[in-house]
Amino acid sequence: MAKVCFILNSFEIGGIERVVVSLANALSKYHKIDLFVLKNRGVLKSTLSSDVNVISYDNLKVKSSLKYLSAYLKNNNPKYLVTSIYLISIIGHFAIKKAHAETKQIVVHHALLDSEFTHSVFNPILLKFVSIIYNKAYKVLAVSKGVYECLKKIGVKNVEVMYNPIDIEEKEKNVDFEIKNAVELKPYFLFLGRLCQVKNIKLIIKGFYEYLQTHPLSVHKLVIIGSGPDEQKLKTLVNDLKINDRCLFLGTKGYPEAYLKNAELVLMASYSEAMPVTVMEAFAFNVPVVSTPARGCIDIFDLIDFKYHTNSFEDETEYCKLMETLISKRAELSYLSTKVKEYYSTDIIVKKWNSILQ
Repeated sequence: MAKVCFILNSFEIGGIERVVVSLANALSKYHKIDLFVLKNRGVLKSTLSSDVNVISYDNLKVKSSLKYLSAYLKNNNPKYLVTSIYLISIIGHFAIKKAHAETKQIVVHHALLDSEFTHSVFNPILLKFVSIIYNKAYKVLAVSKGVYECLKKIGVKNVEVMYNPIDIEEKEKNVDFEIKNAVELKPYFLFLGRLCQVKNIKLIIKGFYEYLQTHPLSVHKLVIIGSGPDEQKLKTLVNDLKINDRCLFLGTKGYPEAYLKNAELVLMASYSEAMPVTVMEAFAFNVPVVSTPARGCIDIFDLIDFKYHTNSFEDETEYCKLMETLISKRAELSYLSTKVKEYYSTDIIVKKWNSILQ
């Protein structure tokens, strides 16, 4: 049994946050798990296992965390420090040095580098610095083949692919939390995620609007779960299209599984995804996903033999037609949950983690 510390920015709902909490819960059955949390807020805290020890702060900024993290490492000396965001990974490296700890750092990289650094004038310098720090880590784990290729391209040597886990049994149990609310909304299409520019939610709304125009007898709704900086812009778009009564913004949900399981389709339109948890969760419930050709989505689709996605990031007519196609083919896609279990089940991923945490 090893002592392992994971670092988390907060318990707010996000792809990385959901993965870290899920992984910490699963590994706490085999190891002593500490969770170092910079901002002790968010609905995911309620999903945390009692076996996970939380070290938390009210509102600690990432850039100010070095002193506190190094003090924790010096006093607790975990065998492994697991970091999941590039800036936190850099700080984790220097915290180990500052504490003179024997802790081994495991970097789990979740994002495609183009989505993180494209808009930075320091792009080449940052990429070089990241590669230097990552090459000093004990292990670097890429959550998808696309992420692996990005890291290899910038010179990261000790990298291997480690998929994010999906605890399908736990997801099934969580359905009960909001099952009544979800069933009452049927039939509906679902978007689940952060309401921000990279998610390209305007395409989903426009595609849904076109679906309503071409299917005037449809009673489907578009359910949007999540929050973010684009929320007001998206509500304005919905108002301009005059579909307020058919497009529902439900905010964040700690347990969205009931909405996933009861959706007709899950809708994605991201410009960039590394390894989207929502896609894997939808497939775990045998719900097809309408998606643009974001690299992380394509990686999942290829692995489980799902052949459907748009070619464009902007064409709402193409998006609408893919919605129609997948509605008609739902019965043919009942293999999706079996494929997800084969590659992403918690049991399989935890075995791989246990081989590292020796």
